[in-house]
Amino acid sequence: MNRHIPLIISEGTPFERGLHLGRAAREHVLHTVRSYMVIFRAAAGLRHKGVLAQAERFLPVIADYAPSLLDEMRGIAEGAGCDLREIVAVNARTELMYGITNRHECTAVAVSGPASADGHVRLAQNWDWHPSLAGSLVLWAVQRNKGQHVLTLTEAGIVGKVGINSAGLAMCINLLLSDEDYAGPAVPMHVILRHILDEASSINDALNVIAQTERCTSCNHLFADHAGEIADVEATPMGHAVERTRNGVLVHANHCHGRHLVAGDRYVRDYPESLDRDARMQSMVGEGSINEARLQAMFADHANSPNTICHHPDKQGSFVEQSESIASIIFDLTAGTLDLSDGPPCEYPYQRYAIAAYL
Repeated sequence: MNRHIPLIISEGTPFERGLHLGRAAREHVLHTVRSYMVIFRAAAGLRHKGVLAQAERFLPVIADYAPSLLDEMRGIAEGAGCDLREIVAVNARTELMYGITNRHECTAVAVSGPASADGHVRLAQNWDWHPSLAGSLVLWAVQRNKGQHVLTLTEAGIVGKVGINSAGLAMCINLLLSDEDYAGPAVPMHVILRHILDEASSINDALNVIAQTERCTSCNHLFADHAGEIADVEATPMGHAVERTRNGVLVHANHCHGRHLVAGDRYVRDYPESLDRDARMQSMVGEGSINEARLQAMFADHANSPNTICHHPDKQGSFVEQSESIASIIFDLTAGTLDLSDGPPCEYPYQRYAIAAYL
């Protein structure tokens, strides 16, 4: 499997952007669809017909919430030769598998200028997910005719995930699971992620988008913006919790910090390993003098094995239990750069992109 993450630049109308991605990254899109069909069946008991039926439930919700993103999905489907419902299904993959906890997930960090050794504002994470999706990732530059441009690291076919927009708002994410998560339909998590990057110019804008959106699954959003502000919002069907930094650094794994959300936090009950990763990262950032090299070393950390920040597959685990750091990403909002690793950062060196060149 070729795990190199290509850069795809798409422009034009929503349909044209999707069509371009579908054609330019056709094999990546098909890999995404095929991989998720296997995962849906193994993890959620959904065969192909069942997946398409589930996708149909989300079509009208997406059309109402973000019609331009549904148009992008139509373009992706046509460009890659897929059924539109397959593309909708992968965009609603969290909702199709809601409530399933059988994997190691992500660790994210935001560092403000005053907390950084060189005064730079940085936002970063390891993206931990099923190893079969490593061949699906793309760095997608979406140059819109109207509104903000977006640069997002995502699985080809999914309209958005981790990213930054031309207003200087960057976002990293962590999966959360709450007792109030349900099958929907409501706006899929990944559609919300892209809508934030499309519409929000600041952290406060992003918080407003999150607060006004009905959701059926849970997600943590870690933000940094052009003004140098950083903030975290845990968004669940139970409610939201916003955390602002006191020491200039925010760390998040896959459990809730908000007091009113802790009692309903299903992920940490099923997989308390999230506490280990959070504590390990907190201990490292607490040492001070965070610079680029030290941040990269943090994300390559293997302490507390097997609950490591830089994560590798478990050869003894079942298919659905497998996870890996399939990418690592560091936004430097001060320098205007994005550093991207094609896999566990202990093995794959970061490649640098100048953000302004694509936004």
